[in-house]
Amino acid sequence: MGRRSARVRRKILLPLLIILLSIGLVGGSVVALNYELVKNQILKMLTMDYSGPGVGEVVVRINTGDDGYVVSQKLLEAGVIRDIQSFYRLLLEQDVVFYPGSFMLKLQMSNQAAVDVLSNQANAIRYKVTIPEGFRAVQIFNELSRVSGIPVNDFFNAADDLSGLGIPEAAPTVEGYLFPATYSFDKDASPKSILEAMVKRMKEELGRFDVREEDWHKVLTIASIIQREAKFEQDFYKVSRVFENRLAINMILQTDPTISYSYSGKDMSKLSREEQIAHGYNTYLVKGLPPGPIASPGTLAIDATLNPVQGDWLYFVTINLASGETKFTKTYAEHKVWVEALRAWQRQNPNWDDD
Repeated sequence: MGRRSARVRRKILLPLLIILLSIGLVGGSVVALNYELVKNQILKMLTMDYSGPGVGEVVVRINTGDDGYVVSQKLLEAGVIRDIQSFYRLLLEQDVVFYPGSFMLKLQMSNQAAVDVLSNQANAIRYKVTIPEGFRAVQIFNELSRVSGIPVNDFFNAADDLSGLGIPEAAPTVEGYLFPATYSFDKDASPKSILEAMVKRMKEELGRFDVREEDWHKVLTIASIIQREAKFEQDFYKVSRVFENRLAINMILQTDPTISYSYSGKDMSKLSREEQIAHGYNTYLVKGLPPGPIASPGTLAIDATLNPVQGDWLYFVTINLASGETKFTKTYAEHKVWVEALRAWQRQNPNWDDD
């Protein structure tokens, strides 16, 4: 500290001496000193501040809990500001509030320019990612990895800590608890913090519909199936009614999206009959709901689950996989007629991939 202070004093006193000599001595005679000129020169040197917006680029990370002095030290070490004390004084004068995140600054910025950047949360470096309704966890992890650059396995590892993410014990996996929406994440956000934010958003949505915590799992399981089955808004509420009617009479659900579902990304249809039953997601073989959600349901699917339209339908079938046209019927005889219509469409469109 002593050596540094001495160096600073030498840097200030030498130019000051030169100024005094040049102003006070002219042609060998002493003239009256210009007090204001000397004062301004001294203040300029004592301020130890850069002028202007700066040059180049440098990223500085502000962590939660960093106080003004810590921030000042980081800026000095990064080459952003010239002096800790002058910057810290400015922080105290302006009562600056900092936000955690990574900020792009310039080298040799003025104190005020640096404060203007750091005190605006909108300047934090972030990225946006959009998760569509009906995405499964595997698809969500792949998209998060693609946008963030974080290895996809890191998201799988973070998803293993269900209790840490605040997911109910009834859930076998994180599936269905990641709300589909557009998110803005800090560039240094961890996989766990990203998944936590998505789970929190799903809980907020369930709270908006006044769903009790003990009902979360059942609601999300049904909603996820509806999300994968329905295409048009009005059909969401009809599909919900069909499942409600079937569950009420202990009738098997027989819904295709549960057959193709597997958290590992494998196709359930490739498993043996015994493996499908053991897995629990084949609703053609196992009565009741599958062990958990099969995708991330959105607001519409959750609303449809809680508010099915009135109707006596027990069957539905999409007869045009391209347009999504779906027929709802009460009897199996009526249903078979529309199934034949679907088969005819499939014969005309042999290369159609519905997944």
